[in-house]
Amino acid sequence: MAMFERSVLGLDLGSHGLKAVELKVSPRSLSPGQFRIHPRVDASAPLADHLQRFVGMHHLPTGQVACALPASLLSTRRLEFPFSDRRRLAQAIPFEIEAETPFDLEDIFVDWNLVSGDRSQGVVAATLTKREHVARTLESLEGTGCDPQVIEAEGLVLANLAPVFELQGTQLLVDIGHTKTTYCVLVEGRPILARSIPAAGRAMTEALAAERGLSFEDAEQLKCEGSVLARIGETASPGVTALVDRIAREAVRTLEAAEARQGAGPVARQATLTLVGGGARLDRIDELLARRTGLEARRLRMPADAKHAALVEGIDPVLFGPALALALRLSGETVTHMNFRQGEYAYRQDFSRLFARELRPTAALAALFLVLLVVSTASTIFLEHRRASRYHEAAGLLYAQAFPETPPPDNPVGALGQALRSAQERADFLGLYNGDRSALELLAELSRAIPTDLDVRLTEVTIDRNLIRLDVEAEGFEAADRLTAVLSATEAFQRARVAGSVKTDRSGGVSFNVSIPLSAEGEEA
Repeated sequence: MAMFERSVLGLDLGSHGLKAVELKVSPRSLSPGQFRIHPRVDASAPLADHLQRFVGMHHLPTGQVACALPASLLSTRRLEFPFSDRRRLAQAIPFEIEAETPFDLEDIFVDWNLVSGDRSQGVVAATLTKREHVARTLESLEGTGCDPQVIEAEGLVLANLAPVFELQGTQLLVDIGHTKTTYCVLVEGRPILARSIPAAGRAMTEALAAERGLSFEDAEQLKCEGSVLARIGETASPGVTALVDRIAREAVRTLEAAEARQGAGPVARQATLTLVGGGARLDRIDELLARRTGLEARRLRMPADAKHAALVEGIDPVLFGPALALALRLSGETVTHMNFRQGEYAYRQDFSRLFARELRPTAALAALFLVLLVVSTASTIFLEHRRASRYHEAAGLLYAQAFPETPPPDNPVGALGQALRSAQERADFLGLYNGDRSALELLAELSRAIPTDLDVRLTEVTIDRNLIRLDVEAEGFEAADRLTAVLSATEAFQRARVAGSVKTDRSGGVSFNVSIPLSAEGEEA
């Protein structure tokens, strides 16, 4: 199982059977899961009983589920606005709906799909339903363990099949079910109108049973296995043919209503009829609908070279089309974005599901990562402690060597730093220079080194760390040579020399500078 893969479930809650499509969705892929059908043999039993048995029998995932409200409980309006910003549309659409309908906003839920839009215009298909319908649907599912995250609009949700099955241009999706036939008009993949009529498979079976004097079960079997629409004659069923004719007439009316509502383009004359649902599997129903409408009619099929061709491999997309459209609503391939779970009926996430079977591998990886992080942190702390202990011992040995008469302190590094700062402060205060001599001692040595019979005058003496500089005035040039000679004879001033040139003043005397380096660095300088 991929780390970020999730399972979504589309539930088609039909009156004759329950259909479920499971898809496995990840950021980069969309793969099929289970495709299941569960007949409702006992029609008097509550839907919750059938659904609970269905989910438990096949272990269907219930973390993310989508179902739909019947189209007969919905009303769709085409609205135009001078803007297409989704935030502004969401604010304006409910008030526009309230102005066009006899309902108060407190009694209805409204949602919408954007049909077209640019900077100056936005066209939406807004759909409304009563709050009580949503409440009744949720009540019928209570106790099944299958709480839908999304309640879509039946019919309009079929638009999610368009990108997967590559349905181009204008399409009329015809979902022929058991008790009703639902129509959805698509223009360039966008749903603009949906409606339903009470004419479908059950009415065909009842007509066939009345004509042939058969039981309902035998008539159902004959309808599914025979050729009741194969040819006109003894084997053809007038009742079934009449019902198919009605489905064809309503298909044309739906396209004409969509053309009038769309306000642009020949929608009715360029449409293709795409059939889904159990009734669409009736033999040659596509041929009869094509003859009656004058339009191309075909059952839903996946192109061989389609991107998601593997999605319906081995299953009948005609039968599972509505359930697949609901599952796609919860994937990244969705076209519709409606959800009537709003207000007090909004979906509440059950956080206990985070520890469900699908997320256990992710939780295990997260726990392993946390354990590794703790071990890594503890190891780092231990190694750093050992390194600090070694540094502490080395500093203690250095302190013992520098101050053998003093016992090592608890913090030898700090004590060594303090001793160094104290020595620097004493040196700065005493003026210690080469050989640990102070400035006063150097001046005394200079005084002793210069003989009393040497007629020189020291006008300025400058002493720094590396150099002594003497500004000297004398009677003649020989005084400079004699002064450097007597100073060089002294150990402390043996590198004394005249710096620069000897200058003569107006009175006949001379002045010069004597440089005495106190270190090798000072001499080089």
